[in-house]
Amino acid sequence: MNKFILLLLAVTLFLACEEKESRSTSNLLENLSIQVDTIQVDVGEELFNPGGYYISDFNSDRSIGYFFYMENEVHEIDLDNMKLLNRFVYQEDGPDAIPKYPNSFQILPNREIFIGGYAQQGVFTLPGHSINSYKIIPENLNGIPNDAPYSLSNNIHISPDKSTIVGLAGIFGEPLEGMAVVDAEEMNAKIHPLPALDLTHNFQLVFRQGNGASAAGDFQRIQFINDQFIIYSGSTSDIYSYDWKTDSLKLISFPHELVPLKKSGKITNSVTSSESLVEGRRNLSKQITFGQLYYDDEKETYFRFAGMNAQYDDKGRFLRSDVYLFSYDKNWKLTGEKLVEELKNQPYSSFMKDGNIYIPTVQGENPAFVVYAINF
Repeated sequence: MNKFILLLLAVTLFLACEEKESRSTSNLLENLSIQVDTIQVDVGEELFNPGGYYISDFNSDRSIGYFFYMENEVHEIDLDNMKLLNRFVYQEDGPDAIPKYPNSFQILPNREIFIGGYAQQGVFTLPGHSINSYKIIPENLNGIPNDAPYSLSNNIHISPDKSTIVGLAGIFGEPLEGMAVVDAEEMNAKIHPLPALDLTHNFQLVFRQGNGASAAGDFQRIQFINDQFIIYSGSTSDIYSYDWKTDSLKLISFPHELVPLKKSGKITNSVTSSESLVEGRRNLSKQITFGQLYYDDEKETYFRFAGMNAQYDDKGRFLRSDVYLFSYDKNWKLTGEKLVEELKNQPYSSFMKDGNIYIPTVQGENPAFVVYAINF
């Protein structure tokens, strides 16, 4: 009788462990399907280039999108009803002038905005009145050498309470120094190295001609997502999370099985012609390239796309690539990965709303969005 009980307990424990293992290795995206639709924005009688948006941000519930237009305007779009609400026009000169050639744009609380350029940065009211102005350069900051040769303003961002500014410190075409963290009130700064992303420089191409230069390949990027700064690169699945409230930087790695965890090898960074730049970019796209991060508040889930094995026709025109989607829980545990056969290329310059991916496009004479409805 005792032997029978022991055997029954053993079988029960085995089945329980097997069930636990099954749950731990389950793939959230196993039954993934994606439906694609295009939605046009109603702009009324307004006239402008519908393809002129290049950076954007959103209010907290993503019901309203703010799209920076190439002629120093921000267009406010109701994303629930797909309707243009306002066009805010900004000054190029005077006390309310916005930074020239902005590369960063954020919506802050109280309908304020942060606009970051390479030479200057500032906080403005949404209608365009200056609130704070910054010049994040080494000679203006304590904690780093005044004669440091690198720029601190690449991909520059600010925390919602305007206390902390972060940017990527580096010289164009050279390996990155790291992430600069600036106390915006005291103007103290420090550089956090990002060693897991150092390989990114191995997959960058630069073509210099006269006083100008063009670049292609992978680069480190900063996102503000789910109240944290995420630093990532197309070259690797590794990311860094920076908690601006506690000044803590955390490396996060993932056990992906369907794709390589990073690019391999090394290329010659300098190319001698624009044709070589294009060809080099095509070659890089045959290796794995990881994209930006998305967060679904309702599901408390992060998503990320990656692409590899890009194919081109005999004239060099892009045909398709293998596209993968990954999911992670709120603590960054990998919960799913899937080859997405419905997609030919991974989404770029896109955002997530209500669990769907929105990609800006043009339909007729109106701005529009290609919407990927993700079902799983």
